[in-house]
Amino acid sequence: MSSEQAIFDEITALEHAGREAFLARDIARLDAMWSDALLVNSPINRVHTKQQVLALLVAGTIAHTELDGTVERIERIGELVVVMGDERVVNAPDKPALNRRYTNLWRQEDGRWRLVVRHANITLFNAQAPRAH
Repeated sequence: MSSEQAIFDEITALEHAGREAFLARDIARLDAMWSDALLVNSPINRVHTKQQVLALLVAGTIAHTELDGTVERIERIGELVVVMGDERVVNAPDKPALNRRYTNLWRQEDGRWRLVVRHANITLFNAQAPRAH
């Protein structure tokens, strides 16, 4: 396995672990995975810092009941690893699922990969509707 493939495998595992921690509102785990410089361009059309996102999770403002994602592409560009994919999010058991597109940027800090930038937006596709290709 190439060192680049090993990095991609590690980032893929971090993406999965990040979704699990977000769903569980595991603040300590997210704090460790996210750069202190993290910026999030969120699906509610706001830019948030790491501390703002963590505060929204603690307050229960963000409280997903389901969060599944698919990594579609990983590319290394200099010191960054870019991950692009698609997510399905449910915010409450009685709410419809939302499909989102996302881009995450990971950077090594102190010898470990940490999320430094995230952008997610809701798509117009319904989670149950087939997608046009």
